[in-house]
Order: sequence, then structure tokens, then C-alpha cells
Amino acid sequence: MPPLTLGQAAKECGKQKSTLLDAIKAGRLSASRDDKNQWQIDPSELFRVYPPKQATERDTTTAEHNQTPEQLAQMLKKEQEERERERAQLERERRLLESQLEDLKADRDHWRQQATNLLTHQPEPKPAETTPPEQPEPDKGALFRKIFRGWKG
Repeated sequence: MPPLTLGQAAKECGKQKSTLLDAIKAGRLSASRDDKNQWQIDPSELFRVYPPKQATERDTTTAEHNQTPEQLAQMLKKEQEERERERAQLERERRLLESQLEDLKADRDHWRQQATNLLTHQPEPKPAETTPPEQPEPDKGALFRKIFRGWKG
């Protein structure tokens, strides 16, 4: 296949000429200039970087123009149902994420309170000591008598 000009290459891959020119200048796409100073791009090099525009994309639009209003309405209904399913899925995901966020916030607040308690810890004052029930004072005379038994002074 002969080399393509910048305009031909843009049509083949469905890109703008400026996009291809940027790719050439950046070195992502190799190309050369001919004697008329026009860019010459090898098709295999072009399709290495940018896949060719599919023929089915071009044929689809033609096929859509040939459909009856009933077929188009059915297609529209299917598209709307698909969008509704997507919307419902996204709504479920949003609710799940919101509940996870609330859980994370509650955990954050709990741990923040724990850290604050640890950092500002003031020992709790001990409750007033209760004195044990009064015990009779030991008899000192009995102790002396026991020690000095039999001592006569």
C-alpha cells in the first residue's frame, strides 16, 4: 500500500490532522516528507499507533437511517431501559459508599476521642479513704508485763 498523506491518514484512522502531526513531532508516529514537503506516513506505522476506523462504524449510521420508526422506538426503549439499569446500579453503589463513609466517620470520631483522652489524661482523684473500723488500742501495760515478767526493779 502506498504511503498516506497527513489528510488521508487522518481519514483512515478517524483522527484530526493536528493529532497526527503532534504524534509525529513527539516521535510516537514515524513519517517522512516527500519532494513536495508533504508528510508521507506508512499505513502499517499509522495503524500501529492508531487503529483503523472500522467499516462497521460507517455502516451503522447508514443502517440506522434505513430503519422504520417502530424499530427506532424499540431501540430507544432498549437504550432507556439500559440507562435506567445503570442509574439504579449507580444509586445502589452511591448508597453503599455513603454508608461506608458514615462508618468511617464514626470510627474516626471514636479514635479521635480515644487519642484525646490519652493525651489529656488526668488521673481520677482517689475516693476519700475510708478508715477501717476503730480497733481498740493495744494495752501497753500488758506488753511491758510480758517483756519484763519476773523482773523486779
